[in-house]
Amino acid sequence: MKNNIPPEPNKGKRPLGNAKNSKVSENPNTNKWTKLPDPVDIKPGSELYGKARAFLLKSFTRSYREYTVPCFVSDGDPTETDSQVPLAWRPTNTLYLKLECPAVQPPLLVTSSNGNNILDFNQVFVGNKVIKRFTVQNISMEPLDLRSSLLDIHGPFSLVNAMRGVGPGEKHTLVLAFSPTMEKKYCEKLEVQTPKMVLEITLQGEGVLPDVTLSPTGDLLDFGYVLEKEITSQHVQLQNSSVVAVDYRVLLASQSLPSPQHGPDRVDLLLDGYRGSQIHPAVGTQNYSGLSVFSVTPVEGSIDPGQKQNITITFQPDHPSVCYSDKLTIELINKSKVCVMDLKGVASSHNMYLYGGDPLTVPIESLLPSLIIPHPKLTEAEENRSVHALVTLQASCKAGVIRPAVRELQVGCIRSPHTSKKCGEFYWDDVATLQQQGFQLEPVKGTVEAGHRRSVAITWTPQSGHKPFEVIQVCAPLTVKSDEIIIYRVTLMAVVSSTAD
Repeated sequence: MKNNIPPEPNKGKRPLGNAKNSKVSENPNTNKWTKLPDPVDIKPGSELYGKARAFLLKSFTRSYREYTVPCFVSDGDPTETDSQVPLAWRPTNTLYLKLECPAVQPPLLVTSSNGNNILDFNQVFVGNKVIKRFTVQNISMEPLDLRSSLLDIHGPFSLVNAMRGVGPGEKHTLVLAFSPTMEKKYCEKLEVQTPKMVLEITLQGEGVLPDVTLSPTGDLLDFGYVLEKEITSQHVQLQNSSVVAVDYRVLLASQSLPSPQHGPDRVDLLLDGYRGSQIHPAVGTQNYSGLSVFSVTPVEGSIDPGQKQNITITFQPDHPSVCYSDKLTIELINKSKVCVMDLKGVASSHNMYLYGGDPLTVPIESLLPSLIIPHPKLTEAEENRSVHALVTLQASCKAGVIRPAVRELQVGCIRSPHTSKKCGEFYWDDVATLQQQGFQLEPVKGTVEAGHRRSVAITWTPQSGHKPFEVIQVCAPLTVKSDEIIIYRVTLMAVVSSTAD
């Protein structure tokens, strides 16, 4: 019967055909029949192939066939010179092999992965775990007791759930996990056993290592000086050079549970033991408002192969402090760390500041603001703010030769859109008195552009007649001017040491 049968004229009859195997075109202008797919075009492993295979297995009927195969036995061995010469044989030496071939319906049918019994986990990061499911169905007329073979206990594959019995028509899903420990390809066989059938499942996967880099590199991200209640941000970039997508998350120490081992370090800090050590708190001063000083966005995400992701770190202090700090950790889903970076920042209530010198307090502050008692009236001199600073200098004395001590301070000016001042100036007072004690300051005065710092070198040379172990102490007022006038009362303490470098 032809596929295309036009209707008879003037009768409006529908074309003849099998409605189960044919379909009328949706185009109203044509009444052509759509062809069934050619079996050659159905590729093994495709969805259509899986549906067709499942349909055939479910509708399969038992059959029995016999085959007789004649086996001719030669009278001698083939010659060594010419193996193509026909061998001599006799009909009386012919053996007949009878093959009985019963064909029965398999009791189990794979219904997942288009009927494919290969479960491929593809590429998985070392240390990560991926779970996939494999479903089988009982297509027999009797219940089946399912069992499985044992997987390598030291291998990456594992069967998560237990096997159970399934009734006719019921399905059972095997939950399988793949957790590679090395960078290589893995393959293992798992057998699903029934009394009349063994279904073999091929498990395969590849362990790969993540290749994620951070730019810029380094273990410190310093936000420098900013005005209180202002916001400043910096960016870092993650690049995924791996062959698969990478999931990441960003952690801040201030928003994580405290670690028990930090207790002794904080005690040492509070007992003033930090001066000569490398102990520094991971989390420093926090905002009075209770909000985090440092914040990160986004805190987690996924990066496709060959792609990049920008991470923004924001510094927003709400009061002046030199002790703002935090620790930033970026880790992947397999717990491997891309970076561990210290965050540091300083907030000031005015745009001129003095950087350097010796610490006068421990680097841990109380969140409670200082108690300010209102004064009825302040004089003009009292209105000028004063800040204390300390600089210690040690001159070395070896083999009777004294080498001067040198320290460096920096005077800076904060760039801010909220201030009209674009620069500031500074100068030292009472320089003559300092010179009499052996101190030299360079420069004595100068200007600083907004967003920059200027170095001030302090040199101390012991005067003639200096007594051993004598401590020289003077106060050097440093005045800075910009949006406000601030006086830094810098205490200079100098001594000669035989152990100083």
